[in-house]
Amino acid sequence: MEANQSHPTGSSQSFLSGHHDGPVYEVALQNSSTNHSSQFADVALLQIFQPLIIPFYVLVVAVGVFGNYLLLYVICRSHKMHNVTNFFIGNLAFSDMLMCVTCVPFTLAYAFNPHGWVFGRSMCYLVFLIQPVTVYVSVFTLTAIAVDRYYATVHPLKKRTSVGTCAAVLAGIWLLSCALVAPAVVHTYHVEFKDEGFTICEEFWLGQEKERRAYAYSTLLVTYVLPLSAVVVSYLCIAVKLKKCVAPGNRTQNQTGAHQARKRKIFRLVALLVIAFAVCWLPIHVFNVLRDIDINLINKRYFLLIQLLCHLCAMSSSCCNPFLYAWLHDRFRAELRKMFKCRRRISAPSNHCAASVVL
Repeated sequence: MEANQSHPTGSSQSFLSGHHDGPVYEVALQNSSTNHSSQFADVALLQIFQPLIIPFYVLVVAVGVFGNYLLLYVICRSHKMHNVTNFFIGNLAFSDMLMCVTCVPFTLAYAFNPHGWVFGRSMCYLVFLIQPVTVYVSVFTLTAIAVDRYYATVHPLKKRTSVGTCAAVLAGIWLLSCALVAPAVVHTYHVEFKDEGFTICEEFWLGQEKERRAYAYSTLLVTYVLPLSAVVVSYLCIAVKLKKCVAPGNRTQNQTGAHQARKRKIFRLVALLVIAFAVCWLPIHVFNVLRDIDINLINKRYFLLIQLLCHLCAMSSSCCNPFLYAWLHDRFRAELRKMFKCRRRISAPSNHCAASVVL
């Protein structure tokens, strides 16, 4: 791609979103003669909100990395946590950590650096590969967790998923995610505007608008609509099963009340899981669809700001997942407390601590 094309004013303020399907650069490069003033206003507005946007991103990274690290720590260090469901949760935690580390820092640097992409050609392609892969892995792993819990709750007598099958599913998730990203990576370009003093790293489908839209909509279907449907159906079946479940034997009023309270807690957790999944990822998908239909549907003055906020909302899912899938569960909290107690007593370890910590 030639670098001497007319360029958009302020185009270096764009950034890598979690879903790449029709960047602002493509429109700007083709219409630069008519949109200079709106691009200036867009970038200026983004700079105004920079003191608010950056702290929120830093918070997302801190909470996401720390929370998911503790999640992985508990799963890896405790034999009691070595089961199929927790292996899925561990894969989710790993992909969310990787998503925080790759998506957020590069997004902010690209959005606010006046020179655009400053990390080189190799990092351009590497980051554009890792970013969406981690997003897709997280989404597919959430779906696998929902399906696994469905079979465990609704069909408890059926043979549970083996560790070997779990490993195969996880490998398939990573391979599928890489395959879905391949078309976008093929159409990714690192373009240097040496005279203007900035560089872009973006996805271009020049002359292939129908193919680009087909890829964008199919990706939306595979990474949001179908997983969300699977999650909703799975957890709805779980909720119905638990509602119909009657505690066996003759129980006291207190025991019955405790059983009902436990079911209500599970219902609330199920509702939170579905809502968090839908809400976190909805804004960025709506934004991308509107941009594909007609970029003018989004106010040019607020384009980059809206895109950045939608991206922030999607990244916040990495903070929600550790709390919803682990910290709300008694076993995870108990194991974490046990490990911290043992670490505090490491100078004078007891047999109990040695048994809990040493693998």
